[in-house]
Amino acid sequence: MTDLEGAPASTVDDDATVGFSRLAMFGVGTVGILGLTWFLVSWLVFGSPLTDAIGETVGSLAGILLIVSIIGAARASN
Repeated sequence: MTDLEGAPASTVDDDATVGFSRLAMFGVGTVGILGLTWFLVSWLVFGSPLTDAIGETVGSLAGILLIVSIIGAARASN
């Protein structure tokens, strides 16, 4: 007889749903729209080459993620 015999098959509640808060969804949507807008402005309005526009967008989004990470760490420490 093993230790697992007689144990329930799963202790996970299958009916529970895990999701993001409305604020998180709003933030993700806003950052996505801002990133797309910056890409289009850089590429179409400023006339940057496609690869430069992509690079600028990725760099901008990395900066935004860094700021969000710092804010999250500060909130978690309190």
